[in-house]
Amino acid sequence: MNFLEPDPSPASATFPTAPATNPDGGWGARRTPLPAPPLDLGPAQRDGGFGYVALRTFVMSTLPPEERRGLREGLAPDERARLTAETAGPEGERLLTVRAGLRLLLGQLLDADPGAVVMDDGPCPHCGRLHDRSACSPAGRRLHFATVGRGDLVVYAVSRFPVGLGLAVTDGPDREAWLLRRKPARLAAYHEGVARGRCCRPRDGSVEYIVRYVDTAPEYCCVVSLVYEVPFHEDAPISLDPSTD
Repeated sequence: MNFLEPDPSPASATFPTAPATNPDGGWGARRTPLPAPPLDLGPAQRDGGFGYVALRTFVMSTLPPEERRGLREGLAPDERARLTAETAGPEGERLLTVRAGLRLLLGQLLDADPGAVVMDDGPCPHCGRLHDRSACSPAGRRLHFATVGRGDLVVYAVSRFPVGLGLAVTDGPDREAWLLRRKPARLAAYHEGVARGRCCRPRDGSVEYIVRYVDTAPEYCCVVSLVYEVPFHEDAPISLDPSTD
């Protein structure tokens, strides 16, 4: 994939501590491309390259059909059966591949067997919406995750904090069309990145939301937004490496 240049600032750079109410104005108007390397399915690759969030993109057509099939077969039979019952045909196979890739990435980051990772990705018990999805290792380590995709393109985000991804389809590959679709992508990501429990009560000012935009190749005609929640005035970047816990 041809992504635009990554953010030159280091992962430990200080983020704005008082973001604008509307991130598409003020400091948010300065577009910050996010590094988004293709997801490497090899077990040695698990570095996120972005302090608080491990971000991976996965272009399915880059994986040979037999490897995609093997990836899907790595899912537990009951999980495959459940997902296949929800969506059949080619879209069902795509869903299985996305799920298997997510399990593999979570297993790498949680230092656990992918099949042993327990995912809590059902509706929120407070509001019934799908947000603040999380995964736990057998050792009890917990991470939050989000996925989004369109056609051949899949994007995964994994964080120590609630995280959301939003995708909006543009009317064309030009920059103006991309800018026009930033807001719906951001709003979709924001709703997914709100912590469970906080969705049904007023914000108390103890957290802030960081907004970033992912630059995808023009042929995908979409804009992807990343929103994640962090404790307000967080002093140090939080590593995803399990050895730091």
